[in-house]
Parts: sequence; C-alpha cells; structure tokens
Amino acid sequence: MSDGNLERKMLGVYAIIERKEGQKAIWVKIGAAFQNRDGSQTLLLDAFPIGTNKLQVRELRDWELRPQAARNGNGAEAHP
Repeated sequence: MSDGNLERKMLGVYAIIERKEGQKAIWVKIGAAFQNRDGSQTLLLDAFPIGTNKLQVRELRDWELRPQAARNGNGAEAHP
C-alpha cells in the first residue's frame, strides 16, 4: 500500500449510546480518523466516551464536510 496516491479522507468517530428497547441509539460524534499509508488508522478524539464501549468509524456525510456557516445558512464565515 505504498503507492503514494493514497487519498487521506477524513472519517468521523462516533460513540454509540444504546437506549431502552424500542428506542433508537444515540450517535455522538467524538472525533476524526485518518487512514495511514500502511492501511492503519489514526483516531483523534475530542471527547472520551464514558458509559459506552461501542465506537464506529465512518465516512463523513456531505453536510458534515461543509463549512459551519454553510450549515447554519447565515452566510457568516466559520472560524475554527
């Protein structure tokens, strides 16, 4: 896997909080992940999940990749 053309796509890391039977689980975005050249992944967590040990690493949805201002629809610039 060392072709040098590996696309470093950002992925989302989610903590999945199970609820009572019949209720949907809650998905909380807690960080990002990046694929390394050797195929492994690096996780950068903004929060540490307590109360669950179930994490998912998934591709971000289109709306998550847009700048914050575009998601809010207010036309203001998003600043990190």
